Amino acid sequence: MKSLLSGLVSLAVVSVANVAHAKCYHFDKAPSDVYVCVGKNGSDSFDDRKKAKSICDQATGSNCGNVSSYSSSCHSNSNRCYDETGKAHRSLNGY
Repeated sequence: MKSLLSGLVSLAVVSVANVAHAKCYHFDKAPSDVYVCVGKNGSDSFDDRKKAKSICDQATGSNCGNVSSYSSSCHSNSNRCYDETGKAHRSLNGY
């Protein structure tokens, strides 16, 4: 019982830690090198995803679709990492 409780507490801590960081989002209809990073040190919320999609749509000039993956960083040799202002960068991290 003690080990089960300890395991559940560990899982809860890891789950909270994963939610506490914002993301660099990639969308299913976007070019493979386009990522949008929003909410540095924030959360992975619906509003974050909505904002990232809007930036992606504007940057690519088309509908980027739904979030297909995310990461805590982005690197693009062609400056296709967009921050929450829509500015393009070669590399972004800490999200």
